[in-house]
Amino acid sequence: MPDQKPPLAPERPLADSWALVWLTAPPRQSRVQSTLVIVGIVAALGWVDYVTGIWFSLQLFYLIPIMLSVAWLGWKEGCAMATFCVVVRTAGDLADGILDHVEPFAVFWNRLVDVGISLTLVWVFHSLISLKRQLEARVQRRTAALEQSSRTRERLERELLNIAASERNAIGRELHDDLCQHLVGTAFATKVLAEHLAASHADSAARDAQAIVGYVEEGIAKTRGLARGLLLASIEPANLAGELTNLAMKGSEGGVPCRFRIEGRPVIMDAAAAQLFRIAQEAMRNALRHSEPQRVDIVLAGNDEATFLMVHDDGRGLPPPDARNAGLGLQIMEHRAALIGGTLSVVPAPGEGTRVICHIPQPAAESLP
Repeated sequence: MPDQKPPLAPERPLADSWALVWLTAPPRQSRVQSTLVIVGIVAALGWVDYVTGIWFSLQLFYLIPIMLSVAWLGWKEGCAMATFCVVVRTAGDLADGILDHVEPFAVFWNRLVDVGISLTLVWVFHSLISLKRQLEARVQRRTAALEQSSRTRERLERELLNIAASERNAIGRELHDDLCQHLVGTAFATKVLAEHLAASHADSAARDAQAIVGYVEEGIAKTRGLARGLLLASIEPANLAGELTNLAMKGSEGGVPCRFRIEGRPVIMDAAAAQLFRIAQEAMRNALRHSEPQRVDIVLAGNDEATFLMVHDDGRGLPPPDARNAGLGLQIMEHRAALIGGTLSVVPAPGEGTRVICHIPQPAAESLP
C-alpha cells in the first residue's frame, strides 16, 4: 500500500509570535511572583540608571516593567508601576546629584511629564491587550460554532444515510418477500396452464404459455437481483469479504478476470462495510467500462494505523483532466469515503492502469476474520 505522509503542521500566525504571547499572556506563576519579577526588573533598571548617571536616560527601558504590569496584573497595577518607575528614576537622579545641575522645578516638571506619558501608555497598551483578547475570544467562539455546525451536519448526514439504508432494506425485503413470491405463483399457474393446453393438444397455445413462463421467470430473476442490490445497503462487517468476493465473480462474467484478496487485518465498522462495498462496486464498474483492462484486483488491507480498500486495474489509465467526463461517480465515492471518516484518492500508475484507494484511519472496531 502507498505510504501515508503525515499532515503538515500549520504555520503559526504572526499574531502568535513568542514576544507578543510573552507580553500579553499572563504567566503561570501567582500574582505575587509576577509582582516580584516586575519589581526586580525595576530595581535592576534603577541600579543601572544610578550607575550610568544623570546624563544617560533609561526611560525607554522602564516601559518594559510597565507593560508587563498591565499585561500580567491589570491596568490599575500598571498605573501604580508607572508611578513607581518614576519614583525610582527620581531617586536615582537625586542620589547622583541632579539638583546640582538642574533647577528643582525643572526636575519636578520633567518627572510630572514622565508620569503623564507613562499613564497614557498604560491606557494605550491596556486597550490593545483588551482588543486582542476580545478578538481571540471571538475567534474561539466562531471556531466552536463552526465545529458544532460541522458535527451537526455530519450527524444529520449519518442519520439520513441510515434512514436511506433502512428504506432500501424495506423495499428490498418487500420485493423479495412479496413481489417475487407473487411472480413465482404467476409462473407456476402459467406453467400449469401450459401443461393443460398441451394435454388438450393445443400445441400453439401451449408454446405461447411456456414462453410467458420464461418471461415471468426472467422477471423473477431480475427482481431478486434488484432486491439483493437494495439489501446490500446494510452489510455486516463479517460479510464484507464474501460480498466483495461475489462482486469480483460477477465482474469476471464479462470476460475480464476480477480477483479479491485480503491483506493484513483490516478493521471495519458497521457503518463502513456497505460504503466500502459501494466504492469497490463503482470503481470496478468504471474500470471495466472505461479502462479496457486485462485484470482487475480488489484488495482489502489493514495494519495498526489504517484500513485500505484498493481497486487496481491494468488498463489504459486515466485520461487527461480536460478529457475526462464530468460524471458523478468519483464525487459519490469521495462522499461515501468522507461519511465513514476516510479519504479517497485516484492514483494513475504509469504503465499499470489506475488505483482507486480508500484510506480509513484505524477505528476501535471488530476486525475481519
